[in-house]
Amino acid sequence: MRRWEAGRILAALASVGGAAVAMASGCGAVDGYDCHELLECDVINEDGTSNGGCEGTCVPAEVYGFRRGVYLVRVKTGLEDLGCVDALRWTQELDLKEREKVSPPAFGEFFVAPGAHPGCAPCACTAPACVLPAGLTVSSGWMCDDSPGETLTPFDAPAGWDGACVAPGAVGAEAFGSFRIAPVTARACEVVTFPVPRDGDAHAGGQAVASCNAQRGDHCPTPEHVCAIGADELRPGWRRCLVADDGEDVECPSSDRTAGLHFSEKLIFWEKVEDSRACTPCSCTETAPSTCEALVSTFEDGACRDPVAAAVVAENGVCHDAEPGSTLGSLRAAWLVDAPGSCAPSGGEPVGELSLSKKVTACCLPEET
Repeated sequence: MRRWEAGRILAALASVGGAAVAMASGCGAVDGYDCHELLECDVINEDGTSNGGCEGTCVPAEVYGFRRGVYLVRVKTGLEDLGCVDALRWTQELDLKEREKVSPPAFGEFFVAPGAHPGCAPCACTAPACVLPAGLTVSSGWMCDDSPGETLTPFDAPAGWDGACVAPGAVGAEAFGSFRIAPVTARACEVVTFPVPRDGDAHAGGQAVASCNAQRGDHCPTPEHVCAIGADELRPGWRRCLVADDGEDVECPSSDRTAGLHFSEKLIFWEKVEDSRACTPCSCTETAPSTCEALVSTFEDGACRDPVAAAVVAENGVCHDAEPGSTLGSLRAAWLVDAPGSCAPSGGEPVGELSLSKKVTACCLPEET
């Protein structure tokens, strides 16, 4: 029976006479007891007994071997985002801020069993590739002379050049004595980074357990008892439990130690998680070298029609003289040998472990009791 129902009944008795109220409610049992206050704070159980001001369940404040008070416990499933704000049935229609104001205080989080390793991403490598020269460096002198008296002019190909005809600019005869072709490069394979997948929906510590303080501010008839949230206020899955710190050796208390309540369902949890799990780093090892060689051709005009000179270039680059009086307007390249090598990935192995410590025992009332 809720407080407002008890108050309505006792108010009706009060209209009959003070003696009736005193008999029904215990008015006057304590010196200075105010009957008006009593009508507001007494809660009458269905069997006629009084919980004092407790609208839930009065339980012993101290049970030897257990922490003081009663706790709400709910095992989460997977990565379920569950907390004390979700414990009470009647708060579900409130917005989150209002629910947080009336939710039971959080106690902490327990864990049921170690979770599986979250898994390592498979290691993979990009493919090696032959890359064409980045362009030319033009010198006004012979044999690519870069002494202070000579003029150097960059004649760069665009990024990602595929060898098609390009015209980066125009170099006159007075500045075009020779040109150095940058080397072709063999681009090495690189590690491909993937996000680490989770193994199913395993929590870092296995199944997690939300734990909340079940004690409410209402008062029981004696100071040896505390008022716990009632079973009819809890959402499905939430249990009221006594909690001890001694792990599996704890025996759940008999009902004569807990005011007739049967805290009979024993659960084992852990309070601490140490997670050193990781994955070995990925790496790529060359298993076959790349062989790359290109023919680079230069032209006087801007459309690769009037040739000046052509040279074969590999990994070291090459210098080539121009015909006297030539100008430079465009260049083109083609692969003579385009044979990328190969590589193999390694790493991505799970290492480390997850361990749980500081066992606790929870002795719980059966759900909905």
